[in-house]
Amino acid sequence: MSSSSIMSGPVVLGRSMLLRAAGAILVGLVCLVLVRDRFADLTIADLANAAASIGLASVALALGLGVVSHLALSGYDILALSRLRRYVPWRRALAGGFAGTVIAQVLGFGLVTGSLARGRIYRANGLRAVEIATLSGFVTAGFFAGIGVSLVLLLCIDPSPAARAFGADAGLVRFAALTALVIIGATIAGGRRMPERLRILSIEVRRPDAAWLCKATGLALADTVPAALCLAVLLPGELLPSIPSFVAIYLMALSLGHVANLPGGVGPFEAILLLALPDIPIEVMTAGILTYRATYYGPPLLLAIVLLLRARKAPGAELLSPDAVVDHVQWTRDEADQAEAALIELGDKHVYAPADCQAFAMYGIGAGIWLMLGDPIGPVEEWPKVIRGLNEEARAAGARLAGYKTTERSREIWIAAGFRVQSLGEEGVLDVGGFDIAGRERRELRRKCRAAEKAGVTVEVFEPGCAPLGEMAGVAAAWCDAKDGPELSFSMGHWDPQFNSRHVSVVARLQGQLVAFITLWTSGDGTEWMLDLMRNAPGAPSGTMHRLVAAAIDAAKERGAERFNLCAAPLSGLDREGEKSLVSRIGHHFYERYEARHGLQGLRRFKEIYRPCWSMRSVAAEGPVAMVEAFWTAHLLVSRKSPLDIEGSNRMIAFPAPTGPLLVPVEPAVTSTATLAA
Repeated sequence: MSSSSIMSGPVVLGRSMLLRAAGAILVGLVCLVLVRDRFADLTIADLANAAASIGLASVALALGLGVVSHLALSGYDILALSRLRRYVPWRRALAGGFAGTVIAQVLGFGLVTGSLARGRIYRANGLRAVEIATLSGFVTAGFFAGIGVSLVLLLCIDPSPAARAFGADAGLVRFAALTALVIIGATIAGGRRMPERLRILSIEVRRPDAAWLCKATGLALADTVPAALCLAVLLPGELLPSIPSFVAIYLMALSLGHVANLPGGVGPFEAILLLALPDIPIEVMTAGILTYRATYYGPPLLLAIVLLLRARKAPGAELLSPDAVVDHVQWTRDEADQAEAALIELGDKHVYAPADCQAFAMYGIGAGIWLMLGDPIGPVEEWPKVIRGLNEEARAAGARLAGYKTTERSREIWIAAGFRVQSLGEEGVLDVGGFDIAGRERRELRRKCRAAEKAGVTVEVFEPGCAPLGEMAGVAAAWCDAKDGPELSFSMGHWDPQFNSRHVSVVARLQGQLVAFITLWTSGDGTEWMLDLMRNAPGAPSGTMHRLVAAAIDAAKERGAERFNLCAAPLSGLDREGEKSLVSRIGHHFYERYEARHGLQGLRRFKEIYRPCWSMRSVAAEGPVAMVEAFWTAHLLVSRKSPLDIEGSNRMIAFPAPTGPLLVPVEPAVTSTATLAA
């Protein structure tokens, strides 16, 4: 390619921009020429008197209506991001929508000026230039689509505003509006035949559909109705038409001004208002429009400039590439003593892995919170660096960091980083070396296990890759059918053959039929085993689950484990805290009063039979509001209502669920022959 051809692109682009600017200015001048007769007798004194007659109460009301309008205006970016399937925390999305749209409206040439503003706001979120441009295009499309549908609906009801502005027959205007409504419906219906995903500017986006159009129309009404009223309260009420008619006039003026790409729509905006509202004196109309522009555009423009100047850059810490992260996670897990690291295999989490650190964190996103699950995985001395680094990443992206189910080992680290720590419930951990079912303190466990054995229950332990997944699937389905609600995830496993096949399983049979099973995670260094799924079919003999867990503890002991983690008993132990917070008191009240429905005390009693040592699991957040957001985010993630199919940035690595064959040696099942002491 020659140098002349390389330079031709910018030259052509520059000429195109100049032509667009010239065309926009020409449109504005033509509109002003059309209404020049109205300005012939306007004097500065008349304009000053008209402006002075606008009361302070009207100006204050106009400012308030402008705030309401701009709040809705900020929502277009959230709608557009959902089309791009890109995740940006809602606070940052509102800031980007506000700044980008205000700059685009005030300066004109919205696709260019809006994209530049959004690029600065979203630079810490890793959105590429092509994605920013596509985002601005979707915002523009949503804005005009919403205004178009709103205007068509208003003109179907009352066509007189357009008829008066353009000198057309009212019946013809209504017919045109009805025709446009039919075309919009047909376009949406025909769009269903299009692929779900479209490729625009080298990226995939979700095609617009009826739901998108309804949301865009709702945003348009929430934005433009207060904006129209912002102007209306600055004009004489007795000279205005009905509110629907005035909103229709405002929409025509606004859309024509923005189509012309003029700053603030100047020219076409004024022309439409003057043509549609001829009874309002020119000095009153001009004073109202000037005051409207000052109140509606002035404060938001100043705020938008502040947001742009304060926009964060992405943290400078070097992160591992997505390909390197997979190897790093595997290597770290192999060396770590945390069995909970197996949760990374669910494929519903992001990974934070600094290049100069031997640890990583797994976290989920939602409700403006990055929720780290458990402690960082890896050496304890690396945990402060991981927590501080992920906190910086979250802040740069416009979100907040919180920790969920953090342990006592990390409590002081979170506090030192400026977080508040709120207990969630107790976790039971057994010293495998000292576990003996024959001891006096475990006589209740011995009785439960003996009852299962007398009923004919036999137990088998399966290494990873050897479990009878088909039979287990039947038990899992029966358990789920008997349960009120879907299976949970994120902080616990759920039935997934690909995931469950990678872990140790212990099954119970009755007369050869599988009636219950548990699955277990093991740490990379083999020192910790952790209880995951507990599933039983209806009619499984009493004590079956107790027998399965006892057999799992024996298997862990035989394989050299040091700890057996029975997992958490939610909300237990909150009454034993030294200084009980309001959240602890509420949690303890729930723990005591809703046992019949949730069985929280029963779960605690089940685990207490094994006589473990109890320690607290907690939530860490920066303050009361963030704590509430953290609990809500945890609810969304655990109940699987915040999926990971929305792409993050290049600094938010979505960890894939492992696929393919296991990389560990498999062994045949070992039938448990442990005997129970009298």
